[in-house]
Amino acid sequence: MPILLATPDAARLVTCDACPENPLALGDADAVADAVYAARNVLIVAGFGGLCAVMARRWRRASPMQRRAMAPILATGLVLAVEGVLVGALSAGGRDTAAQAVTWVTFATVAVVPIAFLAGLARSHVYRTAAIARLVERLGGRLGAAELRTALAKALGDPTLELAFSLPSEGRYVDAHGRPVDLPAPGSGRAVMPIEHDGRAVAALIHDPALRDEPELVRGVGAAASLALENERLEAELNTRLEELRSSRSRLVEVGDAERRRLERDLHDGAQQRFVALGLRLRLARRQLADDAPPAALLDAAIDELAEGLKELRELARGIHPAILTNSGLRAALRGLVDRAPLPVTVVDLPEDRLPAAVETAAYFLIAEALTNVAKYARATTATVRVSRMDGHAVIEVRDDGVGGADGAAGSGLRGISDRVAALDGECEDDSTHGGGTTLRARLPCG
Repeated sequence: MPILLATPDAARLVTCDACPENPLALGDADAVADAVYAARNVLIVAGFGGLCAVMARRWRRASPMQRRAMAPILATGLVLAVEGVLVGALSAGGRDTAAQAVTWVTFATVAVVPIAFLAGLARSHVYRTAAIARLVERLGGRLGAAELRTALAKALGDPTLELAFSLPSEGRYVDAHGRPVDLPAPGSGRAVMPIEHDGRAVAALIHDPALRDEPELVRGVGAAASLALENERLEAELNTRLEELRSSRSRLVEVGDAERRRLERDLHDGAQQRFVALGLRLRLARRQLADDAPPAALLDAAIDELAEGLKELRELARGIHPAILTNSGLRAALRGLVDRAPLPVTVVDLPEDRLPAAVETAAYFLIAEALTNVAKYARATTATVRVSRMDGHAVIEVRDDGVGGADGAAGSGLRGISDRVAALDGECEDDSTHGGGTTLRARLPCG
């Protein structure tokens, strides 16, 4: 507006009968006024167009909660922007009367801006109160970790919300399943709000950074859910201990298997080789004696005893851990196991590729123990072995046609099988009816 005073048409801005000479006028030519008015109109259109772009960008980046607060003021701003563009366009087209009418409407819209701002604040406050009230109502029931996260996400209007539960004794956070959670670092695109109960940290809300503009809502939601979060924290801590127990049992199984392999190698490379060498020397000594010499019979007996002892030692080494299982896999190891079985055994299915080492070892000893029980107690004529992959698990099944009635709680063999399977986070079950045979089935996770 001040620049218009430098035009010869400045008299239109005031009303007077005899206006004095304008000392600010740049000249008397109407072209100067036309140029200034044209520049003004362009600036009006550009300025209000830029305002529209800024409001659209703010709206796009705003969180749902921010949009509720911003909606009235942004709507008013959009109306102002459209009116400003119309004023500039109508003035440039020479329709001053229409431009003046739109200008008065624009002034009225400007007067509405404070009201729109207050309406946005009130709308945001009402929504915040209602969101917390709905959350408290939902927390009246027993919610699991997933339901609690969903309730908090709805209250905050952030579907990406994540929960991390605190383990104060260890100074770290875990998820509902007890798995470790690393809180996002500053500048990572996520924000963290710690939640406390009775003065100690119980959880952390990992949320959209846009909610930093709504700290009261986040704090209110956290305070309302602090008791429920404490309950879930205790459950998460229990899950953590269970997960650590599973890992510990799995490590014990791996250590035991490794020790079995070491013992098998020591027996094969140490004692067994010494016995073989001793047998060769005894045979050399026997050849130097006549058949009717008194020591000949003693040497023959010693050679026979040594052969039996070496055979038992090999069986012992194979029972501790068969070398063929490590070198060639379950398929080859089962072939030898089936050949030594005291009854006919049919292998109907085996995976083509190798399973994880711990799973192969567990499957081998499970089948070996099951066939031993079949031979000792089932009075069966045949047995069937099946090993297959299904839904990321190795499924091992041993079936016989014996008398049935096997009780897993009555003997240490089946209990040992169940313990080994459970240590690998697997499942083991048996189906044994009197006169209907027995089916032993195990499922082991194998990725």
